Amino acid sequence: MIKTNKDQLLIGLIGDTHMHSQEGDILQKILDNFKEKEIDYLFHVGDFTSYKIYEKLQALFGREKVIGIVGNMDGSKISKELPKKIELDLFGHRIFITHGEGGPDNIIKLLNKRFDLSQYDIIIFGHAHHPFNEKGRDGKLYISPGSPTDKRFTDINSYGYLKISQEKLEPKIIYL
Repeated sequence: MIKTNKDQLLIGLIGDTHMHSQEGDILQKILDNFKEKEIDYLFHVGDFTSYKIYEKLQALFGREKVIGIVGNMDGSKISKELPKKIELDLFGHRIFITHGEGGPDNIIKLLNKRFDLSQYDIIIFGHAHHPFNEKGRDGKLYISPGSPTDKRFTDINSYGYLKISQEKLEPKIIYL
């Protein structure tokens, strides 16, 4: 799925875009920022809510560079094309990507209950709309880009980056 000959990758993180016409400018500013930073891949953690957003991301970054998963608010077209979870190995780091489910306050607990995350170093998720960038008591990195457009369950909009190499992980949340 991800092929590279680089020593590190810069991954743009976005999710819960819940796109409606009034947020198009917000998304465009984020995509321009991703282009400017020359991200290697874009991970969308679900809830596109519009297939046109998925197509736009593929047109901007290339089909092979957009890694997406289906969210609970995505329609049947996206649901048929994208998985509910993705497992990756990058530079020796085991990564698990899913949308998430349940209430936002207990999302990390729910993820651990729903999936066996014992073999992963990094868990990337969405659904809660609230950004996360924290090491759990289990030593794993839990990161969620939040939502750039929807303030349900949060008081801030956001997206993120993950710079990854064999030696280190540099997650970053960008607040709008």
